[in-house]
Amino acid sequence: MRRQLFLLVTTALFLAVTASLSAGQGPGGPGGGPGGAGGGPGAGAGGPSVGAGGRQRPGGYDASSVGEASFQIDPKTGSLIVITDEQTNDYIRTVIQNLDQPVPQVLIKVLFLEVTHGDDLDLGTEFTYHWGRTTRVDEYGNPIVDSAGVEQTTWRSTAQTLFGVAAQTDGAFYRLLTEDLELTLRGLATVAKLEVLSRPSILARNNEQAIITLGNEVPFITNSRVTQDGQIINTVEYRDIGIILNVTPRITRSGLVEMYVAPEISTLSGDTVKISETIEAPIIAKRAAETVVMVPDGMTVVIGGLMEDSKTDAVRKMPILGSIPWVGTAFRRTVKSNAKTELLIFLTPHVVQTTTSLHAMSVRETSKAAMAPTAFTPAQLDKHLDGYDRLILPPLPEAKRENPVLRAARWVWDEVQIFK
Repeated sequence: MRRQLFLLVTTALFLAVTASLSAGQGPGGPGGGPGGAGGGPGAGAGGPSVGAGGRQRPGGYDASSVGEASFQIDPKTGSLIVITDEQTNDYIRTVIQNLDQPVPQVLIKVLFLEVTHGDDLDLGTEFTYHWGRTTRVDEYGNPIVDSAGVEQTTWRSTAQTLFGVAAQTDGAFYRLLTEDLELTLRGLATVAKLEVLSRPSILARNNEQAIITLGNEVPFITNSRVTQDGQIINTVEYRDIGIILNVTPRITRSGLVEMYVAPEISTLSGDTVKISETIEAPIIAKRAAETVVMVPDGMTVVIGGLMEDSKTDAVRKMPILGSIPWVGTAFRRTVKSNAKTELLIFLTPHVVQTTTSLHAMSVRETSKAAMAPTAFTPAQLDKHLDGYDRLILPPLPEAKRENPVLRAARWVWDEVQIFK
């Protein structure tokens, strides 16, 4: 910061010199002074010597309306040391006060709103029918008998349908097993409802990158190799899975906030993909956006979204027989899938011009917490959070509890709405 300030001061003084010369203030003094008591014409250990007007010479500018100045930076304290005369010192102090202003900050809030409703049906029949028994014979044509002396028989003909019904492990099954018939009837209806409401937020300094990550580091196998003795060595890379917000704001003079923002929500879906005989890679469900937007202070805008309505009907059947109404149910498998998804990503920036506004902003944000005030006692909060009573408001009086029967009836009514 001090080095940036030093460059800004030097640039400002140079521009002042240029403006002074163009305004006809004269060519300056004959050579300037030595730079103030103890200063010298050079920059010493810190930087160059700069005058406010006149001819340029090695080590600085000749003095005119103001004299020379020597700038030094103390690396231990980060202080900017200026050695000059009193008049030049007043001028430089004014420049520094105008440049050394608090940098504004931005509270950036991103809201993920996702609703997914699914309604799936899987209904199918599978059978195997044998007919035409015959006696089994050996290689010499003699009947094969068991230990009890009974001749062993086998089927000459088999009719079979294979739709993957019998191999399923979930759902409702009806199985019929006789000497010559094996019948499996399976039905499964799946109703899914997903609602995600997530709002990560972070306070960022103007023109500075800010990142917030809430989640887990999950290992992923990126490479595998087999050694000479047959051992498999895997290379593992850890990746962040969860809520990730990466943003860089820039506040313009007109009050607009230009932001590079990259929000992301990712979760392990529970499904895997087999990439080798011994390795299965997890499937990641990811919702993310990356964009550059310009938004007024305090305005909420949509930076991305998805509206999806998908319907899938898959029928696997025996030709001709599977198309017969009602009877064809015994010769086919039907899989139907209906899904509706709505995803919206909202963004709201709040500019904080001064540090005195941080407290009001903190109170406003913590007042939206519903569980924190009731989850911890005042003694616990006071132990770990200074001034908690000014940040976390006391919980509201508990509302009258609803009748359990009415609550159950309302729950049933909400659940059956998915079948509309």
